[in-house]
Amino acid sequence: MHKLNSKKFAENMRTYLLECFENEENTEDLTSDEKFIHIRRRFESEYLHGHNIELYMDNHINVLKEWISGLAISCDYTYYDIIKVNKKLHDLNSDYVFCPDLENIICEYWFELLAIYIDKNYTIAFNKLNK
Repeated sequence: MHKLNSKKFAENMRTYLLECFENEENTEDLTSDEKFIHIRRRFESEYLHGHNIELYMDNHINVLKEWISGLAISCDYTYYDIIKVNKKLHDLNSDYVFCPDLENIICEYWFELLAIYIDKNYTIAFNKLNK
């Protein structure tokens, strides 16, 4: 049985998200923290408006999840690729096999997981840069 290290997973997820941001315009000179702030500001300008806030019942994670699921960032989106990247995020061998039910759960909550970690890293970055 593989024991999950949540700190390592969070580090792997941060690295993965930064890789997803690589194709962003005007970010080549930004620090990692500044990239999370840039993505958050882009999300707010493109998608965080009254209708979506009301539609998703004032839950900014749900609004962010919907924005990401529209492939606003260069993230994996096929079931095959989501499972493959999750093996890397959990430091599992590529030949490791999740049970089918777990695969479905991983894929079903993928965009929500990305939203949570973008939000978490944005908050850390914002607090760090605004001390």
